[in-house]
Amino acid sequence: MAIYGARNSKWAPWAENAQDTDTTKLPAYGTAKTFGELNKVTDSPNFNEGSLPGDDQIVLYKKHFKDGTVDAESVFLPIEDAATMLGASVDAAMGMAHGDDDEPPYIGYGFITHHVGKTKHYYETVFYPKLKASPSAEDYDTRGDSINFKTDKLSFRWESPVCRKYKVKKDFATEAEAIAYLDALFAGTAAVPGLAAKA
Repeated sequence: MAIYGARNSKWAPWAENAQDTDTTKLPAYGTAKTFGELNKVTDSPNFNEGSLPGDDQIVLYKKHFKDGTVDAESVFLPIEDAATMLGASVDAAMGMAHGDDDEPPYIGYGFITHHVGKTKHYYETVFYPKLKASPSAEDYDTRGDSINFKTDKLSFRWESPVCRKYKVKKDFATEAEAIAYLDALFAGTAAVPGLAAKA
């Protein structure tokens, strides 16, 4: 199935005093907010892997998620939200200042994708439980013969929580079901494959 769209992106900081120590569930989150009008998300996972040969063949091979990056772009990301995710200083006059003492919080981030094929459509929830933001590279163009729009972009370090579920994806027949599942992931009420069932 081809991905035909992506939308409804949301983020939330970890809940106050939340600790990533429970191997049976995802971290707890605060109130989820929109990440603006989603333009594009690119994730790039890194893996540790190794193999052990014996008798002229591979007898043991392992590959485990190490970390990665998630680049999220929106049409407009409020400066207050960007500052919160980056741990930067912000003032009421819409000013933001980056410093080497910035301490970005861990957040959860997710969105909905639309898939289309020859005979059916379906929707998918995509969720990253443990991200930490950092400023992205930016380029600034002077005015030329055409208009070139830019997106607001944040780059996130992608980590695995102690429950070892570093990315959650689930398919649904309707968009409403996919959005409801995303909201439930932030609320801590969603059942996640491989983790303890919710009561």
